[in-house]
Amino acid sequence: MAAIYGYYIDLDERGDFLADVRDVDGRTVYEIRAGGRLDDDEASIFDDGFMRDKRDVSGLTDYLRSLSIIPSDATVLAMPEFERRLEGQQNDDELTLD
Repeated sequence: MAAIYGYYIDLDERGDFLADVRDVDGRTVYEIRAGGRLDDDEASIFDDGFMRDKRDVSGLTDYLRSLSIIPSDATVLAMPEFERRLEGQQNDDELTLD
């Protein structure tokens, strides 16, 4: 089964944007900053054109694959779908442990 990762938007207000991509163990593998969260000499993943907007999970997946941050067959899911999948995997594991 291909690995899945979750895309969590942590802050999105008043020109500040902060998000991260997490593995199934909850470890952050990549952080996205934009707006007021960037240093003067930094560009965001949006400015560089890798993501069209903050909801472009497909663009984020392609970008992380191209950098080998995630495996080439892995998928990044928006937080609600990622957590549903994790919950489903836990339920499947509980069923098979007996």
